[in-house]
Amino acid sequence: MCECKFYEVDLVEKTEAEAMEAAYWASMSEAEREAMEAWAAEAPDEPDPFAKCGECCKHMKRDRGFPGETVYHCAAPGNEHVIHTDFNLSEII
Repeated sequence: MCECKFYEVDLVEKTEAEAMEAAYWASMSEAEREAMEAWAAEAPDEPDPFAKCGECCKHMKRDRGFPGETVYHCAAPGNEHVIHTDFNLSEII
């Protein structure tokens, strides 16, 4: 469950995310689904930078930082902070 006291679910985003996930799984063959599930079961558990945030939060924003950088941050008044930064080297090479 979400630990953030600023969490507010964005119902539109959540509905769209659920529809996209359902369409993705529906587009896969049974063998592809089994392979994906086996891969997920074997994948090492990595720390989740979004663990304290709730899924589809109204305050979670994604913006561009420096070239190759995607910055995820909380924009709730009084709780503004960077949550995670992804780097994509192929965008700057």
